[in-house]
Amino acid sequence: MKNLPVIALLLMLGHVASAQIFHFGLKGGINTQVNKPADIIIGSGDSTLNLGIDKFRFGTQFGAYVRLGNKVFVQPELLFNSTKTDYRFKESSFSEVVKNRKYQHLDMPILVGFKMGPIRFNAGPVGHYFLNSNSELTDINGYKERFKQFTWSWLAGITIGTGRISADLRYEGNFNNEGDQFTFFGENYNFSKTPSRFILGVNIAIIK
Repeated sequence: MKNLPVIALLLMLGHVASAQIFHFGLKGGINTQVNKPADIIIGSGDSTLNLGIDKFRFGTQFGAYVRLGNKVFVQPELLFNSTKTDYRFKESSFSEVVKNRKYQHLDMPILVGFKMGPIRFNAGPVGHYFLNSNSELTDINGYKERFKQFTWSWLAGITIGTGRISADLRYEGNFNNEGDQFTFFGENYNFSKTPSRFILGVNIAIIK
Protein backbone atom coordinates (compact mmCIF):
# COMPACT_ATOMS: atom_id res chain seq x y z
CA MET A 1 0.00 0.00 0.00
CA LYS A 2 2.87 2.38 0.78
CA ASN A 3 4.15 2.03 -2.80
CA LEU A 4 0.73 2.64 -4.37
CA PRO A 5 1.24 6.43 -4.93
CA VAL A 6 4.64 5.80 -6.53
CA ILE A 7 3.21 3.12 -8.83
CA ALA A 8 0.33 5.42 -9.77
CA LEU A 9 2.74 8.25 -10.57
CA LEU A 10 4.90 5.98 -12.75
CA LEU A 11 1.85 4.73 -14.61
CA MET A 12 0.64 8.28 -15.17
CA LEU A 13 4.05 9.40 -16.49
CA GLY A 14 4.15 6.38 -18.76
CA HIS A 15 0.70 7.25 -20.11
CA VAL A 16 1.73 10.88 -20.70
CA ALA A 17 4.89 9.80 -22.51
CA SER A 18 3.06 7.23 -24.64
CA ALA A 19 0.45 9.81 -25.55
CA GLN A 20 3.26 11.97 -26.99
CA ILE A 21 2.34 15.04 -24.98
CA PHE A 22 5.51 15.02 -22.86
CA HIS A 23 8.87 15.63 -24.54
CA PHE A 24 12.30 16.21 -23.03
CA GLY A 25 15.62 16.98 -24.64
CA LEU A 26 18.96 18.76 -24.62
CA LYS A 27 19.85 21.81 -26.68
CA GLY A 28 22.81 24.00 -27.53
CA GLY A 29 23.70 26.78 -29.92
CA ILE A 30 25.39 30.06 -30.74
CA ASN A 31 24.11 33.63 -30.62
CA THR A 32 25.19 37.10 -31.67
CA GLN A 33 23.76 40.59 -31.24
CA VAL A 34 22.75 42.37 -34.42
CA ASN A 35 22.12 46.09 -33.77
CA LYS A 36 25.11 48.35 -33.11
CA PRO A 37 24.11 51.59 -31.31
CA ALA A 38 25.79 55.01 -31.37
CA ASP A 39 28.71 55.63 -29.00
CA ILE A 40 28.34 56.89 -25.44
CA ILE A 41 29.98 60.27 -24.80
CA ILE A 42 30.96 60.93 -21.17
CA GLY A 43 32.05 64.37 -20.00
CA SER A 44 33.14 67.32 -22.16
CA GLY A 45 36.22 69.24 -23.23
CA ASP A 46 39.62 67.81 -22.37
CA SER A 47 38.11 65.13 -20.12
CA THR A 48 35.82 63.54 -22.72
CA LEU A 49 35.45 59.74 -22.70
CA ASN A 50 34.09 57.89 -25.71
CA LEU A 51 32.78 54.32 -25.44
CA GLY A 52 31.38 52.37 -28.39
CA ILE A 53 30.78 48.81 -29.51
CA ASP A 54 33.58 47.57 -31.76
CA LYS A 55 32.38 44.03 -32.49
CA PHE A 56 29.75 41.56 -31.36
CA ARG A 57 31.35 38.16 -30.87
CA PHE A 58 29.53 34.82 -30.97
CA GLY A 59 28.25 33.64 -27.61
CA THR A 60 27.19 30.14 -26.65
CA GLN A 61 24.29 28.52 -24.83
CA PHE A 62 23.37 25.03 -23.72
CA GLY A 63 20.74 23.43 -21.52
CA ALA A 64 17.51 21.43 -21.61
CA TYR A 65 13.86 21.78 -22.54
CA VAL A 66 10.51 20.21 -21.66
CA ARG A 67 7.64 20.39 -24.15
CA LEU A 68 4.06 19.68 -23.08
CA GLY A 69 1.64 19.09 -25.93
CA ASN A 70 1.85 18.17 -29.57
CA LYS A 71 -0.02 20.34 -32.10
CA VAL A 72 -0.25 23.13 -29.52
CA PHE A 73 2.39 23.16 -26.81
CA VAL A 74 4.08 24.90 -23.90
CA GLN A 75 7.88 24.66 -23.78
CA PRO A 76 9.85 25.85 -20.73
CA GLU A 77 13.65 25.78 -21.06
CA LEU A 78 16.67 26.22 -18.79
CA LEU A 79 19.83 27.46 -20.55
CA PHE A 80 23.31 28.59 -19.55
CA ASN A 81 24.11 31.56 -21.79
CA SER A 82 27.48 33.28 -22.34
CA THR A 83 27.77 36.60 -24.24
CA LYS A 84 30.90 38.37 -25.53
CA THR A 85 31.34 41.95 -26.82
CA ASP A 86 34.36 44.08 -27.80
CA TYR A 87 34.19 47.78 -26.92
CA ARG A 88 36.16 50.73 -28.33
CA PHE A 89 37.34 53.18 -25.68
CA LYS A 90 39.03 56.55 -26.21
CA GLU A 91 39.96 59.11 -23.59
CA SER A 92 40.54 62.70 -24.83
CA SER A 93 43.72 62.82 -26.95
CA PHE A 94 44.87 59.27 -26.08
CA SER A 95 44.79 56.52 -28.71
CA GLU A 96 41.77 54.25 -28.99
CA VAL A 97 41.88 50.83 -27.33
CA VAL A 98 39.63 47.76 -27.58
CA LYS A 99 38.41 46.08 -24.40
CA ASN A 100 36.50 42.82 -24.07
CA ARG A 101 33.54 42.04 -21.84
CA LYS A 102 32.06 38.59 -21.20
CA TYR A 103 29.08 37.81 -18.99
CA GLN A 104 26.91 34.80 -18.18
CA HIS A 105 23.22 34.41 -17.46
CA LEU A 106 20.90 31.55 -16.64
CA ASP A 107 18.13 31.96 -19.22
CA MET A 108 14.59 30.67 -18.62
CA PRO A 109 12.37 30.92 -21.73
CA ILE A 110 8.69 30.04 -21.31
CA LEU A 111 7.45 29.49 -24.85
CA VAL A 112 4.07 28.67 -26.33
CA GLY A 113 3.57 27.56 -29.90
CA PHE A 114 1.95 25.36 -32.49
CA LYS A 115 3.12 22.74 -34.97
CA MET A 116 2.53 22.95 -38.71
CA GLY A 117 4.05 20.05 -40.62
CA PRO A 118 7.79 19.81 -39.86
CA ILE A 119 7.90 23.34 -38.35
CA ARG A 120 7.09 24.48 -34.81
CA PHE A 121 6.40 28.19 -34.31
CA ASN A 122 7.06 29.48 -30.78
CA ALA A 123 7.27 32.72 -28.81
CA GLY A 124 7.26 33.92 -25.23
CA PRO A 125 9.06 35.74 -22.42
CA VAL A 126 12.61 34.97 -21.30
CA GLY A 127 13.89 35.50 -17.76
CA HIS A 128 17.62 36.18 -17.34
CA TYR A 129 19.30 35.47 -14.00
CA PHE A 130 22.72 37.15 -13.82
CA LEU A 131 25.59 34.82 -12.86
CA ASN A 132 28.94 36.45 -13.55
CA SER A 133 30.85 39.10 -15.49
CA ASN A 134 34.48 39.26 -16.61
CA SER A 135 35.20 42.70 -18.07
CA GLU A 136 38.32 44.61 -19.14
CA LEU A 137 36.21 47.79 -18.91
CA THR A 138 36.83 47.77 -15.16
CA ASP A 139 40.36 49.01 -15.98
CA ILE A 140 38.85 52.38 -16.97
CA ASN A 141 39.08 54.99 -14.23
CA GLY A 142 35.64 55.76 -12.75
CA TYR A 143 33.89 52.82 -14.44
CA LYS A 144 31.66 50.36 -12.57
CA GLU A 145 29.09 47.72 -13.53
CA ARG A 146 25.82 47.19 -11.73
CA PHE A 147 24.00 44.25 -13.25
CA LYS A 148 20.37 43.71 -12.30
CA GLN A 149 20.02 40.26 -10.77
CA PHE A 150 16.97 39.41 -12.87
CA THR A 151 15.73 40.88 -16.17
CA TRP A 152 13.20 40.01 -18.87
CA SER A 153 13.28 39.85 -22.66
CA TRP A 154 11.11 38.27 -25.35
CA LEU A 155 11.79 35.63 -27.97
CA ALA A 156 10.19 34.37 -31.19
CA GLY A 157 11.34 31.71 -33.62
CA ILE A 158 10.87 28.42 -35.40
CA THR A 159 12.05 24.85 -34.87
CA ILE A 160 12.59 22.76 -38.00
CA GLY A 161 12.46 18.95 -37.84
CA THR A 162 10.33 16.31 -36.16
CA GLY A 163 12.92 13.58 -35.55
CA ARG A 164 15.40 13.13 -32.73
CA ILE A 165 17.43 16.09 -34.02
CA SER A 166 15.93 19.48 -34.90
CA ALA A 167 17.20 23.03 -35.45
CA ASP A 168 16.16 26.39 -33.93
CA LEU A 169 16.24 29.82 -35.57
CA ARG A 170 15.26 32.50 -33.07
CA TYR A 171 15.20 36.26 -32.62
CA GLU A 172 15.38 37.75 -29.12
CA GLY A 173 14.56 41.33 -28.21
CA ASN A 174 15.20 43.08 -24.91
CA PHE A 175 13.25 45.52 -22.75
CA ASN A 176 16.37 47.27 -21.37
CA ASN A 177 18.84 49.46 -23.27
CA GLU A 178 22.28 48.10 -24.16
CA GLY A 179 24.75 48.91 -21.38
CA ASP A 180 22.14 49.97 -18.82
CA GLN A 181 24.44 48.56 -16.12
CA PHE A 182 27.25 51.07 -16.89
CA THR A 183 28.19 53.81 -14.43
CA PHE A 184 30.98 56.40 -14.84
CA PHE A 185 31.95 58.41 -11.77
CA GLY A 186 28.63 57.54 -10.14
CA GLU A 187 26.44 58.52 -13.13
CA ASN A 188 24.35 55.99 -15.08
CA TYR A 189 24.89 55.67 -18.83
CA ASN A 190 23.50 53.40 -21.52
CA PHE A 191 23.45 53.09 -25.29
CA SER A 192 20.48 54.42 -27.26
CA LYS A 193 19.18 51.02 -28.45
CA THR A 194 17.85 47.89 -26.81
CA PRO A 195 20.00 44.83 -27.63
CA SER A 196 18.63 42.14 -29.92
CA ARG A 197 20.24 38.93 -31.13
CA PHE A 198 19.87 35.96 -33.43
CA ILE A 199 20.14 32.46 -31.97
CA LEU A 200 20.92 29.32 -33.98
CA GLY A 201 20.57 26.07 -32.05
CA VAL A 202 20.34 22.29 -32.25
CA ASN A 203 17.94 20.12 -30.20
CA ILE A 204 18.41 16.45 -29.31
CA ALA A 205 15.21 14.72 -28.14
CA ILE A 206 15.70 12.26 -25.25
CA ILE A 207 12.00 11.55 -24.63
CA LYS A 208 9.96 12.02 -27.78
